[in-house]
Amino acid sequence: MKIVVASSKDWFFQSSKTSFYKELDIENIKSKNKLNIINLKKINPKYIFFPHWNWKVSSNILNNFECIAFHTAPLPYGRGGSPIQNLIIRGFKETPLCALKMTEEIDSGPIYMKQTISLEGSLEMIFKRISVATQEMIFEICNNNVIPKPQTGETYLFKRLSQKDNELNLESSLEKIYDKIRMLDANEYPKAFINFGKYTLEFTNANFKNNELKADVRFLRKKNS
Repeated sequence: MKIVVASSKDWFFQSSKTSFYKELDIENIKSKNKLNIINLKKINPKYIFFPHWNWKVSSNILNNFECIAFHTAPLPYGRGGSPIQNLIIRGFKETPLCALKMTEEIDSGPIYMKQTISLEGSLEMIFKRISVATQEMIFEICNNNVIPKPQTGETYLFKRLSQKDNELNLESSLEKIYDKIRMLDANEYPKAFINFGKYTLEFTNANFKNNELKADVRFLRKKNS
């Protein structure tokens, strides 16, 4: 069985087990221009899996292939952007990772399966857990012809966070500052920051223990400063 794994971020590929590629016939796609109907018809995959994808998938592709996305939220609660960050902000300690059929309406398709993911630690650590769970679900779907079931419950939409949302509020509690730093701490992601005179200070590697918060800080000179 030929499948495609499309991910616009490298975290999934970097965390993938060697056995994942040995046991499945996989074509990786990382760029938007490679995900086109001509290329996909040449590959002729049974499924197209999207661990992480930044762009809208065309209806032409959705109608011709079984496309499966992975969304870290207890759907239908948490449809929309920045689900991990939005959940952490709201105090969630864990969440289902949902494998769902991609449809024209974002994050609204029927769900093949779920697996619970811890939201503790840095975003990089969370991504590693998601990668392992995603691989397990891909194996299960490919090997057992899993049939998706419609979402049930009340829908709640998340707003995608922007760069300005990454600024730390120093009037917040240490717990909230810690959460803001860790929920952005991964490769390829903008970091939590504060503006400090002619510098921007970025924070990573946060540790919160005994009511004391420690983190690494990087000073960046602002443009035109």
